[in-house]
Amino acid sequence: MHYLIYFDESNKLDQFNANYSYYGAYGGTDAAMARVVKQVRNIFKQCNSFSELHFREYTKDNLVKKYFQTLHTVINENVQINILTVNNRDALYAAQKIGLTATELRNLFYIKIPERLFYGMTRDLSSQESGTIKVKIKVDQNDEYDKLFLETKIIEQMNAHSAYRNKNYRVVNVLSQNSVKSIPLQIVDTFMGMVIFLLEQNYLESSNTAKIKSDLIYLVPGTVKNFV
Repeated sequence: MHYLIYFDESNKLDQFNANYSYYGAYGGTDAAMARVVKQVRNIFKQCNSFSELHFREYTKDNLVKKYFQTLHTVINENVQINILTVNNRDALYAAQKIGLTATELRNLFYIKIPERLFYGMTRDLSSQESGTIKVKIKVDQNDEYDKLFLETKIIEQMNAHSAYRNKNYRVVNVLSQNSVKSIPLQIVDTFMGMVIFLLEQNYLESSNTAKIKSDLIYLVPGTVKNFV
């Protein structure tokens, strides 16, 4: 069996432009992911809309069918979505105490992220399969990740977890993927955007955009309400 995990992040710590940083992961078996992608592509076709899914760009009521049906499809499949929130002020204060720059701290986060996000998705796989489970991780395309050796960090951390905890999964690769061509990456981006919208209380704004976004969140029972 192959298990697929898709990773994205928002409001990067060392950009100093937000109070919180967000890291999201979306995972499922290759079969489950294939079903989701097929169904979502059909939704796009039915809605005659092939633009990327991005919650921050969801500003028009005429997109509600596309987003509603996509989210409904995702939550009814056997997949997992984990979202990690970091308080940037607290994190930067802790880094300053030990002499770390913001960039150095962010780089270190990529060592902890596998444990906090990915391991939670894979720890129960051992009880489902007798053979070795091959895990493939896809990250949103970013040249910066190559400089940070993100692939090596994730592979080493995840496989160390598997060996130490006597699991039977192994991460075989971490690949960069353009979100334009990846519906799963668009999905994790959308869920993360919804969580950001709620946690940062953007629904309190009086704009039409805020109302439209709020209506979508409460239109789909069991979506983001389960994350907060």
